[in-house]
Formats: sequence, C-alpha cells, structure tokens
Amino acid sequence: MIRIFHDFFNELRAEDIIFCNWKGHHQVNENLEGEGDLDIFTPLVSKKKFEEIATEGGFKRVLSYQAEHPFIEHFYGFDVDTLKFVHLHVYFKIVTGEHISKNYMLPLENYLTRNLDFNFLLPTINENAKLNIFLIRYFLKIGSLFGLVQYFREREKYSNEWSSIVHTSDDDIIDLNLSNEILQEMKTTYLSSSPLSKLILSLRIKKRLKKFRRRPFFNHQLFNIRNISFRLLNKFFFRKKKLLDPGLLIAICGLDGSGKSSLVLELKKSFSKDFSVKVFHLGRPSSSLLTIFFNFPIRIYSVIRRINPKRDKKNMIDEIKRTSNLQAFRSLLLAYDRSRESLRARKYSQSGYLVVCDRYPGILHGKMDSPRIILDEDRGSFYQFCYKKEKQLYGSIQPADAIFHLSVPFNISIERNNNRVKFGKETEEELRQRFALNENARFLADEYNFIDATLPFREVTTQVSQSIWNLRI
Repeated sequence: MIRIFHDFFNELRAEDIIFCNWKGHHQVNENLEGEGDLDIFTPLVSKKKFEEIATEGGFKRVLSYQAEHPFIEHFYGFDVDTLKFVHLHVYFKIVTGEHISKNYMLPLENYLTRNLDFNFLLPTINENAKLNIFLIRYFLKIGSLFGLVQYFREREKYSNEWSSIVHTSDDDIIDLNLSNEILQEMKTTYLSSSPLSKLILSLRIKKRLKKFRRRPFFNHQLFNIRNISFRLLNKFFFRKKKLLDPGLLIAICGLDGSGKSSLVLELKKSFSKDFSVKVFHLGRPSSSLLTIFFNFPIRIYSVIRRINPKRDKKNMIDEIKRTSNLQAFRSLLLAYDRSRESLRARKYSQSGYLVVCDRYPGILHGKMDSPRIILDEDRGSFYQFCYKKEKQLYGSIQPADAIFHLSVPFNISIERNNNRVKFGKETEEELRQRFALNENARFLADEYNFIDATLPFREVTTQVSQSIWNLRI
C-alpha cells in the first residue's frame, strides 16, 4: 500500500469514519499500489468530515467530463514516493446499474455497515455481502442493449471479481426486498450458460427494484443515447479526461538552458494520463489571423539571421534603447499574440483544465517576455501608438496561478545549450547577453516559486508536480 493511502486510511479510522471498499475486490491490492481506482463507500452523514480529511491528506475533488451522478465523487491524490496520481471513486450512497447511466439508487447503506470486515487497514465487506452485491450489480447491468455492450467489454473483469469471492449466501436483503431464495436463483443463473435466462432474470430483478430507479424508462434511454454520443465524440475529437475543480494555469519560466521545455513535456505526459491538460507557448505564441501576414516575413528574416555564419552581434541592451519603428511594430504584434493566447489559456483553466505555459509575460520592462517599447515622447505618432497599445495589451494579461522559475548558473546554461540539438541555436555570446539582461526577470503570477534547476531532473519534476497539486489545497 502506497503511503498516501496508508496515511489517509489511518486518519479516517482515527476519526471513527465508517468507510470500506465495496466492489472491485479482485484488484484491490493493485489499486492500493496506485494502479487503478478504489471504490470506496462512506455514509452520507460522514461526507463533510470525509472531504475535510481527504483535503488535508492531499486529495483533490475532480470532475468527470461525462455526466455526473449524484452522491458519487472522484478524489485524486499525488503520491510523492511513487510519483503516481491515485484515484478514489467515492460513493456516499449506492448508485449503480448500467455503467453509463447508473439508474438505480439502492438503500444499501445499513446493509454494508452491518457486514463490514475491519481486519484490514482498508475495511471491506464480508464474503457473504461481496457475493450479494456482485449479483445485484451484475443483473442490473445486463438487462438492456447498452448494458450488454458494456458488459461484454468488461466481462473479464466480472469473471475475475467472481473468482475472488467465496460463493456462499445465506441471508435476505430486507432493504431491497430480496429473499435468500432470489439471491440463490441469481447465483445459479449467473453460473448457467444461457444468455436468455440471464436476460429474463435481469428484467425480473429490475422490475422488483423499480421503485429505486432514478429515471423512468424512456428518459433513461434518452440519457443513454445522449451520453454514448458524447463519449464517442469525446473519444475521437474532444479527448477530455478528468477536470480539476477549479482548473489551474501555471507557467514554467527561466533562462535558456534551464530545462523549461523538457519540464513542460514531462508535466504534460504525467498529468494527462488522468486529467485534461493544455499546453501553450507564450514566449513564441501562435499567430492570429490579424498578425500572421506580418509575422511570417519577420520569422523568415529571423531564420536567415540564424543560418548566417556572420550573425549580427548587436548589444541587446543597446538594441532595446534604440528601438526602430519596425521593431516597435514587431513588439506590438508579439504583445497582441501573447495577450490573445493568455486569454485562451485562462478560458481553458476556467473550464477545469490544467494549463501549462512554456514561459509567461513578465512584469519588468525590457526583460524576457515583457514590454519592449520604451517611452520616447520625441518619436513620431506611429511609435507612440505602438508604445501605448503594447502597454495596454500587457496590462490586460491576468497573472498565472503560479510561476515555477527555473534557476541555473550561466556555466550550466552554456553547457546545456551546447548539448541541445536545435536549429540555429543561440551562440555563447548571445546567451551571455540574455543572461546579463534577464537574470533578474520576473513574471506575472499570484504565486511565485524559484526552483533549483541544477538538481536531477526527476527531483525537479517531483518538486514542481507536488507544488502544482498542492495549489489551492
């Protein structure tokens, strides 16, 4: 069992919170190592305290991109030892049925609490209850076309869970008006090879439990059609995963050779396994329809400069001080694209995404990714227009939720740059000038974190990932 679960379960038990693993028993050991989601039941009366302890233990409530079901919530935590995101699928009431719709809310809270086994740190239900719960879930799932399709997709999982249960049942489930005779018939029918007999019994069980349905028949079918359609669209087009509540916009900043791009890629790889992630590059933002016709020739010129062996070695500080009209216009275009991209990034974060920005607008004039046009009242009207508009655009950009500023000494920056495979990469003199100009650069954020980027990459990734996860906890 990984540490985050161990500490969390101990805290729940210390506070006398009733909780248990109520299904998926065949893979509970793998789940406790962070390889899958744990299905946890805790009574609704414990919800507030459970969520408080979960938050204190480093868990966040996240939202499904699919339809939300009442009394079911998703909590994720980040285990520092294993660098794994772990998933608690928490039920405050037993809402079950077909995978997509979960159309039944069964009053099984008392039944589960009466049949708890406290011999493990994570309590479970006894073997008798495991069997009965399995049979009820099975026959509520398969009695429709949608349910059958989902069942055949997951039949191996059901077979494995069945094999992990001691197959004895000798009680009634009074709360559901299910006698032991009916439960025995469900067991016998499950073991039979007749799909028709299983379907008929499923329909009987659903009729018996009709009063626990959440939706009437036709509303239920419409719900299924809508959600299956959305799932297919999401699979092929949207590709959303779990959503943070609330979303976050963070940025990785630093000088050349600090490891920004590598860290951005690693964060995307790590977080996107479970969550909806969007990456933006605000140092070199994508062009808009308004700027693309101007940016294209400018970038062609930049490429030509980079392949020129006699590259212009102007002093960067002097270049800022004597900004031409053309340079001012270029800075204005860049400000517009950064403002536009930052707005897009913010909208994604407001929708529950983790937005990771490679670089972010700065707050010190003339520094990296900051306003570049200096105030000069002796210049013409076009220059003055560019100055005022650039200032306005940067002023409209909202702070990132957090900046992670990677710091490296100049000698390491040079060494890493020499090892990079990059077209037209910066010369040592260019890096030296950038380092001198931007060493004290600061970027726009509500929370600022300096990261020692000379540490091993895994340590940097761990530190930043943990800090991101702990934001707003």
